[in-house]
Amino acid sequence: MLELIVEDDGTRKLTFEVRKMINAGFTGRGPGEIQKHIDELRKHGITTSQEIPLLYPILPDNITTGNRIEILPDSKTSGEVEYVLLLDGDNIYVTVGSDHTDRELEKHSILMSKQIYFNVIASKVWRYEDVKGHWDGLILRAWVEKDGQRQLYQEGKLEQLIRPEELIEKVRARVTGDLRGAVIYSGTLPTISGRLCFSPRFEIELIDKHVGRAIRHAYSVEPIAWFKC
Repeated sequence: MLELIVEDDGTRKLTFEVRKMINAGFTGRGPGEIQKHIDELRKHGITTSQEIPLLYPILPDNITTGNRIEILPDSKTSGEVEYVLLLDGDNIYVTVGSDHTDRELEKHSILMSKQIYFNVIASKVWRYEDVKGHWDGLILRAWVEKDGQRQLYQEGKLEQLIRPEELIEKVRARVTGDLRGAVIYSGTLPTISGRLCFSPRFEIELIDKHVGRAIRHAYSVEPIAWFKC
């Protein structure tokens, strides 16, 4: 269960039961955007399937709105900013999230690398109907900590990524049963530097300049300290 806050004319609480979860990948609208992300993964020895977009089933309890996740010591992990859809019957909600991935494991199995750590999601959501008309102008940003400094890591408008309607249809073609309770991560933008960053802190935001509001979330990445390797 996710305890969320819907921001529309005011604010209201939403308890959302996650029944299915899917992470999408390589969802850029143009081949150039997709290739940029493929290239930055290849720099770290990660190869991908030729099928585009990619869709991965994720264990539905593997999600958190928390501001801290634990990882195994000496792991090379990184987040990536994505828009996230939550399907609740006739209602679609949107927020920002991070598909936090073990990059060493990803060299061997992308599917398994997506299961080991939590998908992170902000607790504030918007109704998709409220942003549908100016969707392409929404902005995704991610920030990392590098050498003790906060640095912009990813930035782009949603015009660079597949639209929600198309993403939902692609998911529907692969999922049995209905999509009530489904959480869908959109896939991400290329990094600004062209390289992955293994940061101890990750910040994400979805910005709606049309209305003048934003959804922001941050989390720390901490190796477990209670076990001697």
